Amino acid sequence: MTRRIFILFLLTIGYQSLNAQDVAACNYLLADAKEAYAAGMVELIPALLLPCLEPDGLSGSPRRDAYKLVINAYIFDQLPQDAENLMNRFVDEFPNYRASNTDPAEFVLLLNNNLLSRGIDPDDLVDYVAEGDSASIRSRRFRREKVLGVSGNSLGFQAGFNGTFPQVIERYSLGDPGQDQGHFGLQPGFQLGGTANYIYNDRFDLSAGLIYNRTRFKYSANPTSFNSYKYIENGNHLQLPVSVIYKLNPESEGISYYARGGLVVDFLFSATGSGTRTYDPTSNEIRVEKTDLGGSRKQINLLLMAGGGVRYPLNRSFFYAEALFTPAFFKSNRPENRFQNNDLTWLLHHVDSDFRILQLSICAGICWDITKEEDL
Repeated sequence: MTRRIFILFLLTIGYQSLNAQDVAACNYLLADAKEAYAAGMVELIPALLLPCLEPDGLSGSPRRDAYKLVINAYIFDQLPQDAENLMNRFVDEFPNYRASNTDPAEFVLLLNNNLLSRGIDPDDLVDYVAEGDSASIRSRRFRREKVLGVSGNSLGFQAGFNGTFPQVIERYSLGDPGQDQGHFGLQPGFQLGGTANYIYNDRFDLSAGLIYNRTRFKYSANPTSFNSYKYIENGNHLQLPVSVIYKLNPESEGISYYARGGLVVDFLFSATGSGTRTYDPTSNEIRVEKTDLGGSRKQINLLLMAGGGVRYPLNRSFFYAEALFTPAFFKSNRPENRFQNNDLTWLLHHVDSDFRILQLSICAGICWDITKEEDL
């Protein structure tokens, strides 16, 4: 009883907000009305949600949900004429909607009868059996809804390119660090992996993934007046990103935009370095082939994630593309092992400066709704 009184209080506040011309209140009122409907307080639903169905009220999928909620309330309260009249408006606004396997049987029958009266055949029919008003069982037929986009939790994959540009924390060199003009440079890499999304509410998704990330960057320096070198490092990372997605226009049934922020646990399972040293003015070269850097790199790091992207709805799935910036919190090198790689130190004349990784990535992928059965 206390719960019902609390819900009624929330709905009353929402109704007052609507009277105050606060259109945004409809979204909150819709969520409260769904809870009231589940609690059996269906008699309140029409009076509270009908103002939200005016032309300046709800739009997109929230408007569709409000229509369905009021129609079902009319059916539950045995007001068939009101339900039929509102169904006419619903089909006028959403002519492509077809009954879902989660819709009540009475709603399915009313919708399909309305479509048939307009000469629209609800195709792809499957048998549906539900209890009628009496002890007998009526056989009805309905079409599973073909939903654009994702209305539930999703799984998918991604692939993309990245650019890594380390940030120097403290410079080191075999020569004078202030004179060798050493600097890092960006090199292209790539990444691919899987992602999972959990819908928290209309605005927020929680997301996690498992990503293979291939990083590359270069370093150029002239430690002495008579030689210079170019060094390239490659890293293979396994990353676990955990993030929150904030949807900027959740009411859109077309392209939607979002911002993403979170953390990435980064595990470096291998790294190699190679380079070429050149003597001036003879231009003679000494080449160092790929050498293992595992002992001089930190295997575990933590990265910040920030960025945004777009989603384009497909059939029970969506395509997405996004850009992300991921700076590391900690150093990437191990200062205590700075001079332990003889090939790099004494042949190439390269010494690790203290640095941390910054990365910019652009990726795209597809996610599929895992909460709905696919049409057969």
